[in-house]
Amino acid sequence: MLISKHISLRFTATLLLFVSSSFSIPGQHDLPKKITQTVDCPTFDYTSMVVTNADCQEANGSITGIKIISTSTKINYTWYNSAKTIVGHTADLKNIPAGLYYLMISDNSDCVNNITSKKILVANENAISMDESGASTIDASCGNGGAISGISVIGATEYDWYNIATKTIVSASIISPDLLNVQPGEYQLNAHNSTCQSISRIYTISSEVKVPKVIDYSTVDPICPVDNGSISVTLSIQSQQPKLKFYFTDSTGSHLFDGVITGDNPNPVLTATGLYGGIFYLYVQDDNNCSVLLGTYTLTEANVYISQTETEVVNDRCNQHLGYIAPVIKGYKESKGDQYTWTDVNTGQVVGKNKILSKVGAGTYQLKIITVAGCRGKAVFTLNNISPALVPPIAEGTTSCLPSLINITVTNVDTSKLFRLYDSPTSTVPIDSSKTGIFYKQVDQTTDYYVTRVSKDCESDRTKVTETVVVSIKIPNAFTPNSDGVNDTWAINGIDKFPGADLKIFTRYGKLIYHSIDYPVPFDGTHNGSPLPAGAYYYILDVKQPICYGKISGSITIIR
Repeated sequence: MLISKHISLRFTATLLLFVSSSFSIPGQHDLPKKITQTVDCPTFDYTSMVVTNADCQEANGSITGIKIISTSTKINYTWYNSAKTIVGHTADLKNIPAGLYYLMISDNSDCVNNITSKKILVANENAISMDESGASTIDASCGNGGAISGISVIGATEYDWYNIATKTIVSASIISPDLLNVQPGEYQLNAHNSTCQSISRIYTISSEVKVPKVIDYSTVDPICPVDNGSISVTLSIQSQQPKLKFYFTDSTGSHLFDGVITGDNPNPVLTATGLYGGIFYLYVQDDNNCSVLLGTYTLTEANVYISQTETEVVNDRCNQHLGYIAPVIKGYKESKGDQYTWTDVNTGQVVGKNKILSKVGAGTYQLKIITVAGCRGKAVFTLNNISPALVPPIAEGTTSCLPSLINITVTNVDTSKLFRLYDSPTSTVPIDSSKTGIFYKQVDQTTDYYVTRVSKDCESDRTKVTETVVVSIKIPNAFTPNSDGVNDTWAINGIDKFPGADLKIFTRYGKLIYHSIDYPVPFDGTHNGSPLPAGAYYYILDVKQPICYGKISGSITIIR
């Protein structure tokens, strides 16, 4: 009788079983008999799969519900994105941005290759599509009437047109992306919804009136306590430019300076002086009294002016007193004797005497300035405490039979964040950090680790990860046999729990210098009674445990 042991293979295998000559099989002449056996590999079932698309620029998409058809007791999951970067190790993939993903699985059968799923698309939920192929412009006549139309936008709820020169919104609509009845200039469309935006190219609307082009300008703000501001504008005159009038006006429309551009000078400079603070406009006018705006210019008031929009305000983060305010002060000539006073509005306490306020927490602060010339100014600024609620990382521990190199993998990674690894729930100094959320550690005994997610100065709660080692032995990597009574022998903690443990130590050339069963007498760095030279040696330890396969190996250094 022939007895055949079951062999699991990932492919169809042919086994040759030879019949001994002492047996007789009718119709056979001791020839090998072919036995063919096929083993099924795991497969994917997509019928319950649910794909949740991600919002634009957000990592809130997911792929869930894929079932694995397998007879194995354990399945390993590895998710990849289109860049072949690992993004997850669980059956369901969550908290991901838009993109292409695929799942690779393996089990504890004898299949040779990993099994890969089809590629799965997580789309942008609120994406905006802009088609500018049909865009057209209409030039402005006599200073207005210009238009841009024909841009097709899908997915936007609002349309804002910006004047490139003035950096202001000239048209805002929730109905149409068309821009109507505007002056000559450069314009750009920003189409957006609650989470996404799309920016058009820059369009130029010209003037039907032949006008010069502004190629440069400069402004000088009036300085406290006199009105001595000025504006200088350099033009480029077009070929055969007709004679034009020019004039500067203030915000009330009053003419301040008038003149004529004759065309004799290709680059005339138009200047207005003795100005106070405010907004001023430069126009040119042809013989038909059609006026065209060439530029808008702003001068800061002569009084000391602390700009709310240009001042750099940096909020505190996580209550660490990292806030600061760097004021932009205009309308005066800065001198060494100028006085600055920063006050906490809520407490009335003076918190700074320098121009820049730094290292402060959230609060409302007032700056007062008194210049040497007696000019005064003040402004109030508010600092907030920005403490984003970070989602704690998700990671699971593993169980190893023997001490080994393990990896702790965060499954809800975010590549814009940083991850830290701690050896206790209260330690303040991490033992490792990672941008990918993967940590590699040599674990010799059951150990608890703690993982956090970090964004700038803020850190999430800690996630506990337990790495379990069934055979727990602490093996040092060095000892000092110098007869000082400290660390003179190679003490292997826990080896006494494993009767029959077989230990061998070799030189770097493979010579056996030590062999022990049960390790009753610790290795003292000698061979045949003579001290071994300092250096690296190598060991192989077999703990003789039926639940464990393989042996523990590593290096040990003798230090003298």
